Amino acid sequence: MKIVVGGLYHESNTFNPFLTDEDYFTLYEGEDMLDRVTSTEVFKEAGATVIPTIHAFGLSSGVVKEETYRYFADKILDVLKKETDIDGIWLHLHGSMTVQGIGSAELQLLKEIREIVGGEIPISLTLDPHGNNTTELTDYVNIVRSYRTVPHEDQAETEIITARLLLESIKGKTYTKPAFLRLPMLIGGETALGALDPLKSIFNKIEEIEEIEGIATASFFIGFSWADTENSAPSVVVVPESEHFSELAKEKAQELADYVYSKRDEFGFGVPALKPEEAIQTALESELKPVFITDSGDNTTGGAVGIYTYFLDMLLKRDFRDKKVCVAAIFDKEGFEECNKYNVGDKVQVKVGVNYDEYSKSIHIEGVLKTKGDLMGYLGATKDKAGEVCTISVGNIDLVVANSGESFITIGHFEAAGLDISEYDIIIVKQGYLFAELSAIAELEILALTPGATYQILEELKFKNIPIPAYPLDK
Repeated sequence: MKIVVGGLYHESNTFNPFLTDEDYFTLYEGEDMLDRVTSTEVFKEAGATVIPTIHAFGLSSGVVKEETYRYFADKILDVLKKETDIDGIWLHLHGSMTVQGIGSAELQLLKEIREIVGGEIPISLTLDPHGNNTTELTDYVNIVRSYRTVPHEDQAETEIITARLLLESIKGKTYTKPAFLRLPMLIGGETALGALDPLKSIFNKIEEIEEIEGIATASFFIGFSWADTENSAPSVVVVPESEHFSELAKEKAQELADYVYSKRDEFGFGVPALKPEEAIQTALESELKPVFITDSGDNTTGGAVGIYTYFLDMLLKRDFRDKKVCVAAIFDKEGFEECNKYNVGDKVQVKVGVNYDEYSKSIHIEGVLKTKGDLMGYLGATKDKAGEVCTISVGNIDLVVANSGESFITIGHFEAAGLDISEYDIIIVKQGYLFAELSAIAELEILALTPGATYQILEELKFKNIPIPAYPLDK
């Protein structure tokens, strides 16, 4: 038994004005990529020969350049052209990767794969729940499952499940077509958290459906609302155990879709969502420590750039009295390079801000260089170095300047930067919802409604391409 495995993962924010190239991805090829996915051990334990392709995962950012997609896709396709006697294909994709001039990367890749291997080789997909799935998705794949946690913590578990389902399909010679339904709505990423209703109850509903004989797995895709594409919408997918249960899968897909739509008015922010000035004032008045504020409009985990100094400018004008503040981080390559010329302990004068627009204006900073450190990666790459940072102490504020747009999503990110997170009363990060490890230590979480490519009030964004009607844009 031969199984080809691979991964190509990117969440493309169309409101981000900068195109994404190869530098945004961490790439592992051949045998090196097998350690990056947990499906490898499942296949090996079953006695299968695992044929590696690539594991190319990128931080959320702007639309991907066509040549960048071709560079990664061809590496997968070239392996398939050489391996003519495979039994199955296992892939970890995102679902919301948009390519310049093409559209959905996932659909394009799957079409190209089918052109090579034909229609009888089962394909199993692991997808992010923020995927904007195309209506054609299930014409090309047999098994689909999304993660069941938001923020995401079960990628490895999901990979194992989709690997096992692929093995069952190969051994049972079942070739299923999943049931698919799209919902006429948009859901903001920060209004759908797995620990809170309604998403919690939706996940529970999915587990009930999966207990039914004949249902292999079911998924709900929240969608990615900062992508103005023809596929930007939530969806449900239900995979039958065999062709015999296809009608049952369609019935349960409709039931799940109806259930989700009935909850459409229940999606809301799980933490206080405040205007920027109000967010700062609330943090200052709080006796809790630490208080986390997310600069939600410039959320790099949702595809924003991370260059905005808008919130920093407001902070620098406030008196924090005895409170210690950390801002992690502003993405400015030139600002970082200038900081990096100094030694730790030196007095620093530097401009931070790339002056791309009114929200990223350059700010003159005077302070002391506190630390130099590493910037770690995102999600599965949190142990990988993705860049470097310098931290400048400006009065009560420690400002982290980075040469890459990664977000500080774990305590390890602060440690790698040379910072002790316990020092701070207030911590500002470029996120929307706070990631699990930081949320666990936060005494108070505040989502600041700041401007940017991940602006939270969807009704105020200028969509041109999304499927309509879409609640709440069309009530």
